[in-house]
Amino acid sequence: MEARFPQKVSENERKEVLRYLEERFDIEAFHFEKYEILRGVSNFWLFPKTPYLEKLKNLQVQTVGLLFLRQISKYLKPTSAFLQRFGYLAKKNVVYLSEEIILTLKEKGKVEIILDLEPGYIILKNKKWILGCGLYLPGKLFSYLEPRILKNL
Repeated sequence: MEARFPQKVSENERKEVLRYLEERFDIEAFHFEKYEILRGVSNFWLFPKTPYLEKLKNLQVQTVGLLFLRQISKYLKPTSAFLQRFGYLAKKNVVYLSEEIILTLKEKGKVEIILDLEPGYIILKNKKWILGCGLYLPGKLFSYLEPRILKNL
């Protein structure tokens, strides 16, 4: 079965998605004014605003734009690609990782750690770069870093 071009979200859904980014990461909505938010079954994409969007709807595609959020159960999980491009705008829920913690995450995929954060998805960063997404639950940090990122650490 071939996938159809994702649909533009309603104005209410757009506000919900942007509210999530603001509440979770303090990334302000105005940064996304030049983008449409498109939705597939459980994924959201950022796509540059264009007057040609309606003409593109009949295309059969696998991906379009920047995949930036996945709906996991009732939660939105940001992709590493999105965080690497827009995560510098975040003012909260950014965790700076030491080399020791990075090695543990690389080996085990999780580390026991107490952070002063509410549970949820977080931005993982080393000294220089935003690495991608993690999940913090009380006392545990889980890595959602892509294998190609881990390989280069």
